Amino acid sequence: MNSYEFEKAAKNVVIDMLAKRGIDAKIEDLNLVWFTHLLGNKKCMIWGEPMANLYAEITYARDSKMVYADLYQKLDHRDIHDWDLNFEAI
Repeated sequence: MNSYEFEKAAKNVVIDMLAKRGIDAKIEDLNLVWFTHLLGNKKCMIWGEPMANLYAEITYARDSKMVYADLYQKLDHRDIHDWDLNFEAI
C-alpha cells in the first residue's frame, strides 16, 4: 500500500466511524493533518469540519496487515507562552 492509497483508505475508515455516530462526511471534507511512514508502518491524523472537536488517528501495521483506528475528542485547549512554562520538577 503506497501513501496515497493509505490516505484514501484511512479517510474512508474515518467516514465509516463518523457515520456510525450520525455524522455525515465525504472524503473531500477530511484533511490529512499529519502523516508518517516508518519501517513500513504508516500513521496519520485526520480532521475535517464535520468532525467538530473530534479527530482520528489511523495506523497501518505492515507486518500484521492491520489498520488500527482511534477517534478522539478534544476536551481542552490552552495557549501558553514559553516564558510562562514551569521547568521545575514538581
